[in-house]
Amino acid sequence: MTVAKELAQSGVSALLIERDPSLGGLAASFCCKASESCNKCFACVADKRVLEIRNGPSISILTQTELTGLKGGPGAYNVSLKNGKGRMDIDVSAIVIAAGVDPFDASLKAEYGYGRYKNVITARDLDEMLRLRGKLFCPSDGRLPKTVAFFQCVGSRDESIGNLYCSQVCCAYALRLIKAIRYQYPETKAAFLYMDIQPAGASFDQFLNSCRQDKGIRLIRSLPSKVYHSPLSDGLRVRFVDPLKGEVAEEPFDLIVLSVGLVLRKDSKSLARLFNLNFNEEGFFAPPPAQTGVFITGACSGPKDIDRSIIHAKSIACTVQQYLKGRS
Repeated sequence: MTVAKELAQSGVSALLIERDPSLGGLAASFCCKASESCNKCFACVADKRVLEIRNGPSISILTQTELTGLKGGPGAYNVSLKNGKGRMDIDVSAIVIAAGVDPFDASLKAEYGYGRYKNVITARDLDEMLRLRGKLFCPSDGRLPKTVAFFQCVGSRDESIGNLYCSQVCCAYALRLIKAIRYQYPETKAAFLYMDIQPAGASFDQFLNSCRQDKGIRLIRSLPSKVYHSPLSDGLRVRFVDPLKGEVAEEPFDLIVLSVGLVLRKDSKSLARLFNLNFNEEGFFAPPPAQTGVFITGACSGPKDIDRSIIHAKSIACTVQQYLKGRS
């Protein structure tokens, strides 16, 4: 969306092809994470960008549309599209791929019980809960949880599942969710269990300090090994190494939130075959040579939050403009 907006402002006509029914991708499902002030989650920026694109000049939009074929070459591509109205072929001078990402499938970490225990959810689930339902609750019975644990690096920096990279966004979005929860529900306590804390943005240190100063938030440098269901209390217990005592501890929580990492969308593999794209060592799209007229932007080139995705997209838009000028 950002690339299309930047190009349109420069007088270049842009066509947005979206496979889903609506624009915005994963970012469109995020809730605002403001507490006593804006916490710079940029969810509102994504919503604003959708409105700008729909009302902007020189931008055409095709939703529920798939790219099925590619002919021609640099500067003179012909793309085949398919949607509910049928098939069509369109001539374009350049192509920008912004295929996006998916949250890691938390059920692959069986020891955490996602999909088995109702009160184990992902941060994506929590985002949608707060955005669509407007409140925090335990899925098992609808009550407000008194204690919530956030597990970091679920699907990232994990050799056992083959994802060695840091997803960049998980620490920031989890802490912002915690701050939002604490602001709205001050009686709810939160524990943040982590390996390392990945900084995000110029003001992140100040934000992190505000989390440390909140007596209702515990930052525990230890990744949990297992989640158990307690039949006696019908609750959840978490096993982890207490970093202060250096021994294994177990603690009950009403709700567990898994901060899942980012992976390339599965259906993006068809795009890779169509455009003969390569993958980087982390499994995301590697940018093709600029002279091909095919460009990669956003998190499909590597994990990025909304802010960094927008910055990257603006850079790519400039590269596309230079490419088009060079061929005119």
